[in-house]
Amino acid sequence: MSILTSILATALFGITPDLALENTNIVSYDDTHHWADYNRFRVDLSLSHVKHAAFSAKLIVDNETYYSEQPASLRNKSLIHRGYLQYRGATHFWTVGRQRVPFGVGRVWNPVDVFDPIDFQARETAERRGTEAIHYEYAVSALANLDLTAAKGRLAARLKGYLEVADVALVAVHDDDEDRDVIGWEMQGEIAATGIEVRSEGGSFYDRRAHERFTEFLVGAEYGWVNSLTLLGEYKYNDDSKIDYGALQLSYQFSMLWSGRLLGVLNLDDQSSFIAPSLHYSAADEITVQLGALIYHGTSRDEFGSQADQLFARLFIHF
Repeated sequence: MSILTSILATALFGITPDLALENTNIVSYDDTHHWADYNRFRVDLSLSHVKHAAFSAKLIVDNETYYSEQPASLRNKSLIHRGYLQYRGATHFWTVGRQRVPFGVGRVWNPVDVFDPIDFQARETAERRGTEAIHYEYAVSALANLDLTAAKGRLAARLKGYLEVADVALVAVHDDDEDRDVIGWEMQGEIAATGIEVRSEGGSFYDRRAHERFTEFLVGAEYGWVNSLTLLGEYKYNDDSKIDYGALQLSYQFSMLWSGRLLGVLNLDDQSSFIAPSLHYSAADEITVQLGALIYHGTSRDEFGSQADQLFARLFIHF
């Protein structure tokens, strides 16, 4: 958006626009699709008001192009990644529209996130499609809040507060899309003054179709050393599938420009595994290059054994 347009919008309507442009390109190779290319051009527009600072609006539009060599395919689509109106008051907070509803505290898994859980096998784990919803938060006190979320086929409530040593939340979900109801928890805090952060989330899930109840949960811990090395571990169990998992992640900042990450996930029952190493380089303030791999190990009958290994390179540019 030009400087002149911004000045006119502010002067005439009291609206302050902020426009950002991004482009992400990912080139990948695996034995199934051979060469593939994914490109996402993103337009990010934010609007705020000079006199009514509590109100704002956000619109993010993506244009995605995907090419695969095998089978030969070229597809293009445009979509709304985010589009919402927001009000931030002293005790009340509203967001209406397509948004990211943040549920859960896990870094590898999110059992209680019925809206848009983490996909640890994705090349961009931070990218979430979002949900059309009405989200409301009420500040019960300085250290506690209640939030309610209504989306198509889903209703969720969460009461969250700080209890001396940790942030603790109680979660309730009514999910018509998956015919289930959830009563769960979130917990995150530091062990004494050790710098070790522990977290847990999970709940009791009622399957309406099977008329059965099961438990799914995770526990995890994370510690960062002064030299920037960070170690994260998580364990997840589901007593419906009777499968448990373990995950370890190492991340390290080699220099101002270089950083690396290594994620490993193990199915503790069939012993199949998934490993995702990645190397990041900041070519400039607005340019990031990432080299990575998705490596699977196991037999064709195992969870992680039937998928093809993948190598990829990601280029991110912010305008």
